[in-house]
Amino acid sequence: MNFSYYIAKRHLLGHHKIGFISFISIFSVIGLGVGVAALILTISILNGFEKELKSKLVDFDAHIRLSVMYSASADSILKVEDELKEFDEIKHIVPYIQRQVIIRNKNFTDGVIIEGIDQKKIGNTINIGRFITEGELNFKTENGKDGLLIGEKLGHKLNLKIGDRVYLFVIHGVKGVGSRPKIGTFVVTGFYDSGISDYDDIFIYSSLEATRNLFKLNDDISGYQIMLFDPDIADEIAGQIDEKLGFPYNARSMNDMHANLFEWLRVQRLPVTLIFGLISLVAVFNIVSSLMMIVIEKTKDIGIFKSYGVSNQQIMKIFIIESSLIGFTGVTFGFILALGLAFLQHQFGIISIPEEVYFMQDLPILLNIKDFLYIGLGAMFFSLSATIYPAFKATKLEPVEAIRYE
Repeated sequence: MNFSYYIAKRHLLGHHKIGFISFISIFSVIGLGVGVAALILTISILNGFEKELKSKLVDFDAHIRLSVMYSASADSILKVEDELKEFDEIKHIVPYIQRQVIIRNKNFTDGVIIEGIDQKKIGNTINIGRFITEGELNFKTENGKDGLLIGEKLGHKLNLKIGDRVYLFVIHGVKGVGSRPKIGTFVVTGFYDSGISDYDDIFIYSSLEATRNLFKLNDDISGYQIMLFDPDIADEIAGQIDEKLGFPYNARSMNDMHANLFEWLRVQRLPVTLIFGLISLVAVFNIVSSLMMIVIEKTKDIGIFKSYGVSNQQIMKIFIIESSLIGFTGVTFGFILALGLAFLQHQFGIISIPEEVYFMQDLPILLNIKDFLYIGLGAMFFSLSATIYPAFKATKLEPVEAIRYE
């Protein structure tokens, strides 16, 4: 067995005159493991939030929305669709109308946004069928009434149930005190719950034809919902569409439409990572303390080694191996702890969060092998860095001084 490794192993695992040294060594391993696990889980939670949010947003919104700033004629609509079809990256193009209205049921009223879209095409851009909790996706009732899909929470707020009749008031463009707003009558055919309050509390859906009739539009639309084969290039394609079409069209990617959410996640990464990284740094100081205590206790042994011709390089190697063993054991313990806690959360949902705030019920954790690799290597680097001072002090011991009073 290698001499330096044998001595390092005896230092860490052997009996110590000062029992506190063994405690510090164990505490160093546990502290480093907890720090590594905390850092991995923190980053994994942020990854989980981002993945869950993007998954829900992709299911409930288009990758790109091309809006028309002013009314467009039928000729210009056909022209725009032809130009969009030139992009090979685009999978689906669905026209839509989006307007603000006031919804009323008996004595309950609220301000909402109605989105008109072709029922046959809505599945191309919005996976809304996945989120329907009651009723069905049907923009036309059996007796020919215009159907309406409403968020479940909004439905509860307005005291609605399937089959109820609601009134939509169009207040945009009303002039004068005596002017009356346009009123449309719709029947509630379904409730949905996406888990995203920005949609559930505000958006209601009906057919493109019914929405046009409500606002007395001809062939005008608000814009196009665009789905791509690869949602990760939405920003790039949105920029190309803007450049190609120009004014009065404005293409916004999913990241642009929900910039606040993604910016919040991005901003959280640095401070949260730094805070939990300090836990690992505390563990590194524990390693320094542990090694220094070993130097103090083993002063006589080090002096004897040096008197027998053991070089400073070999003495330093002993402490490097000790630090490596502490670091490797701590990192391994941290990996196991992180995997175990992530498994428990995934299987049993131990930690729950308010859905109305975070758009999900259970704390999401997305483990990434790169996070394990980077954090593990970083922890090992700092563990090895912790040997510098103790190893330096050990190599500076003179054999005569080390054994004089023994």
